[in-house]
Amino acid sequence: MMKLKQHLIDLFRISVPMIIGNVGYVLIGVTDVYVAAKHSVNALASIAIANSFLFTVLILGVGLLNGVSILLSNKRGEKEHTKKYLFSSIIFSQILALLTLLAILAVTAVIPYCSFSPDIVADIQLYMVITGFSIFGHFLYQAVKEFLQAHEIVVFPNVILFAAVVLNLIFNAVFVFGFWIIPAMGVAGLAVATLIVRTFLGLIMLFYVRKILVKQSKNRTYNFEYMKKVLKIGFPIGIGLVFECLGFNIITVALGRDSSLLAATHNILATIVEAAFMIPLAVSFAIAIKTGFYNGAKDLEEVKNYGKAGVIICTAFMSCCSVLFLLNPKLCIKFFTDDIMITELALPIVTLFAIFEIADGLQISLGGILKGLKRTKEVTLCSLGSYWLVGLPLGFFAAYKMGLSLKGFWIGLTVALFLVAILEFIIIQLSLKRLKKEY
Repeated sequence: MMKLKQHLIDLFRISVPMIIGNVGYVLIGVTDVYVAAKHSVNALASIAIANSFLFTVLILGVGLLNGVSILLSNKRGEKEHTKKYLFSSIIFSQILALLTLLAILAVTAVIPYCSFSPDIVADIQLYMVITGFSIFGHFLYQAVKEFLQAHEIVVFPNVILFAAVVLNLIFNAVFVFGFWIIPAMGVAGLAVATLIVRTFLGLIMLFYVRKILVKQSKNRTYNFEYMKKVLKIGFPIGIGLVFECLGFNIITVALGRDSSLLAATHNILATIVEAAFMIPLAVSFAIAIKTGFYNGAKDLEEVKNYGKAGVIICTAFMSCCSVLFLLNPKLCIKFFTDDIMITELALPIVTLFAIFEIADGLQISLGGILKGLKRTKEVTLCSLGSYWLVGLPLGFFAAYKMGLSLKGFWIGLTVALFLVAILEFIIIQLSLKRLKKEY
């Protein structure tokens, strides 16, 4: 019991700053949704649809950069000097940013052919183009953050992300509604605020690690072998995130073609889920770092201990969220809007979140263990099979054949999450048996 307590404390030590950062990340999204909702339903629908495309492209790069912390935490366990990889991590992030921007611009060009309401097409395109240029700052921030987290330096990168919430809210209000000499820009104002905030975050992270970069200035090289290893580990994560995100966003697009009201409601519901998810996501990162370190050190007992502690934390937190959603579902919706029609559509689904959240906590914590073991390909296969072979087909069937509409889609997603958790648990047990022989 004492040993478990120490592992719980250690995970909390790493997780709490990450939780603060993740909450900050969510709150930045929440302020976007909040300001858009105050502007108009069309503005809310526009950013919901635009982000469904943007996040699908963006999340691949984020997943690839996750490979930095996983690889370096394992290398630290192997007692290798790892700070020499900072410059290569930064270069890798900017190459990804350029490729991501080109993909976003390509996707923007097809928006007029997607059968969206004509009065929001221009706003969707403008938002996507402006936001696309924020990727350079975003990926720079993410690369340095992953590097620091691999070394268990977690406070600074996450605290500044939380602090950026205030900056984002101010810029949103100023550029969306106008202030003094700045004209009201509507949806474009939300994108301009995102561009400024992400660029600021990237530059301040670069300033934070300047001493490491200066020390490396004489022997600075592009370590392509390192980049290849990051790509090998991160690519399955990125693909898995893309298809998971794409699953959510296909639903948004389908609903957007039905009505702006359904798309707006789904956007609010997804934001609520994301807000709760950020806590176990942070714990999952901590699990991956600690299990990765002890996997590199070939200490199977510690791998098991940190995995068990992480699952306990995630499921306990998500169970608390489930109780909250059951006791007061209206409170969650009212934070975003007082619109009666949106509230009526959303309430039955918020109640469903009581089951959804427990499944989400299980699958993300188990996924953290597998990532620490560098079994990222298996995590991806679990997500792909569960979402695309079961969850989405079930969701579309329930939505359109059974007449459940939005609720039908969320039932499909809930079933998919449980299936992911079951498959990950089985793979972990098989992996531990294999590692016992290899260590």
